[in-house]
Amino acid sequence: MSSLSSPTSTPDLLSNHPAASWRVRAPWLAAIAFALVPVVFTAGASAAAQLFGASEAGAALVLAAGAAVSAILGLVVMRLSPPRVRDFGYRRPRRARAALWFIPAVATVLIILGTQGVRVDAPTVAAYGVLVVAVALNEETWFRGIVFAILRARSTRTAVVGSSVLFGVLHLANLAGGADVGSSILQVAFAALFGLVAAQLFVLTGSLWPAIAWHAAWNFVSFIGGDATDSRSLVGLGAACVVMLGYVVLLGRRTSSRSDGSATTDAPALP
Repeated sequence: MSSLSSPTSTPDLLSNHPAASWRVRAPWLAAIAFALVPVVFTAGASAAAQLFGASEAGAALVLAAGAAVSAILGLVVMRLSPPRVRDFGYRRPRRARAALWFIPAVATVLIILGTQGVRVDAPTVAAYGVLVVAVALNEETWFRGIVFAILRARSTRTAVVGSSVLFGVLHLANLAGGADVGSSILQVAFAALFGLVAAQLFVLTGSLWPAIAWHAAWNFVSFIGGDATDSRSLVGLGAACVVMLGYVVLLGRRTSSRSDGSATTDAPALP
């Protein structure tokens, strides 16, 4: 997966800053290989938690440790790659108007919190708080950071769709944890939808932080609600999915793909 010729980043007209575009040999193989890294660390941490018979809170902390190590490894990969770390998205959002694009993301979190509530004890809530931050940093670093940059060398559209599909498909790893086939397939579809929104947010803002914040918040309200499957919770999840589908359309209409991997929007640039 050695780098080839320049450019290693392309101008992003949304952020007025270079966006990472990492050219490697066999980009799809490289993308799949890098996408497997966080999965391997999560699976290893999950196995360790089961082996030691950890409590729910203890298991969350073990998983957080595995995700944190994986995230650090991802940052090391970014640091050693031709693009700069900031060009992978570790910088503040560059457009003030982008704040308006976060409203549907906030709405999905509030819908889940309102329909599921809090169903775990205080120590477990705290442990989940640590876990969701580590997981969000880990998965966004690899999927919307490294994998996205590799596929972006082909085009922005390829990066958005490809990283989202990989994000969804690799959630089939939950089958190894004992999840049934039906719920795993639904989770794959949901994860791919979530990935589409996160990738489009990244394209529009030039930053990973909005996706990281949304990812952490979504996981947090889901975990403290016990991933409930009663009728009220399922209605809430369905409503959140409808909001996300609309969000995908809204964000998609504001972006277009170019052959050079850059993206444009019909919204005026702001400081």
